[in-house]
Amino acid sequence: TALSSADDGRVQRVAAATSSDLLHWEKSPDNPVSEADPRWYESQPGPSPAVSWRDPKATRVGDRYLATICAREASGPLPRRGCVGLMTSDDLEQWEVQPPLFAPHRYWDLECPQLFQLQNRSDASFWFLTAAVMEDRSQRYWAAESATGPFRVPWQGDLLAPPGHYAARVAHWHGSDLLFAWHQPKLAEGWITSARTVDWVDARNPFGKFLAPPLELRDRGDGSLALSSFSGWDAYRDDEWQSPRPDGQSAFGQRPTIPDSEWSAIALSAMDLLTTTLGADDFVVEGLLTIYGPRGGLALRLDDAGSGLYIELTPGSRSVSLQRWGSDHNVIDGSSRHAYVELQRVDMAAPLAGAEPTPFRLLSVGPYVEFSLGGDVAIATMTGASGHSRWGIWIQDGTAHATDIRWAPMRRPAPPGHERSTVIQETTIA
Repeated sequence: TALSSADDGRVQRVAAATSSDLLHWEKSPDNPVSEADPRWYESQPGPSPAVSWRDPKATRVGDRYLATICAREASGPLPRRGCVGLMTSDDLEQWEVQPPLFAPHRYWDLECPQLFQLQNRSDASFWFLTAAVMEDRSQRYWAAESATGPFRVPWQGDLLAPPGHYAARVAHWHGSDLLFAWHQPKLAEGWITSARTVDWVDARNPFGKFLAPPLELRDRGDGSLALSSFSGWDAYRDDEWQSPRPDGQSAFGQRPTIPDSEWSAIALSAMDLLTTTLGADDFVVEGLLTIYGPRGGLALRLDDAGSGLYIELTPGSRSVSLQRWGSDHNVIDGSSRHAYVELQRVDMAAPLAGAEPTPFRLLSVGPYVEFSLGGDVAIATMTGASGHSRWGIWIQDGTAHATDIRWAPMRRPAPPGHERSTVIQETTIA
């Protein structure tokens, strides 16, 4: 994306640079290689404060290249002109601007658009298009039977990634289709902005954006996509799988439990929580979860009072949410007050079946929290809130069962020489 001081930086164009080592770059003498064509696109500042013609991504289709561009249509309702512009080339040097590839007549801008296929899909003619939507900071996608469309909303909906994931890029790596995105976490006061400090490190990011771990894309076989946990996490397990032990009694109802028995949290006209005796700062746990009741789920980073992060599930509902529950201490007057924030809410592809065991996977590594249900990633976000080590299951006015559970400590990805050991500790509820 190229800007010119002659336009006060208000007109975006596409330029090219070359390198033999990816460190030293030389701009092409033929720059710019393309700019918005006024036949189809906004090409001069006027109704909009600047010309959108950015984020080029080239893809080989047959014997030529197609490049998608964040652009705006030349006419139509001003807030709905955002489109995916298109350029074509035979040699990656000379580019010809074409009419929009996709114009949904809904958004201001479709940022970082990318045309892609899945490596593991049997239908080689099927194509996907993804872009970041400026209005609600979402990552969406569309599907078509041709690289040139028409692109339609998949029947499962067009949201591709959990809230906070933005400006994503699909990449093929070691047989997997990976989705990389930067992530903008949500704190108690709202979304992180440019001047904010995140809650897991004493540092400021000038844009409030952080690179999230990758997620794996897979095809459902019906034209829609699903997200799975990155298989590369297996390399970061710090020990063999273990069978976790429940604590000797539940946290709120003090209901006695039998160590090494099946995990069951039971509560009547109330809520109760059953936690582990063995905790770790970084861990992965998976098994089968069954909920009999109006709501229940998993909890993690729990302290002695049961304050921490709660994953809430409702049988018969598609909704999954990650919430922080607890209290904050006032250092001025010594009092405490409630501390609650919903960190992320996602709709699954299908409602949670009540009274049926459902496979789950919970991953907590550094600030990253990821929760999968039925193999699909639902929650994926970053937060340093509630930095304690226990996890467990909870239920309100019913029973929650967890079976076939296995647990392992994790180590954090780090540059060589900066590895961090996982802290494992035995804990009990006072």
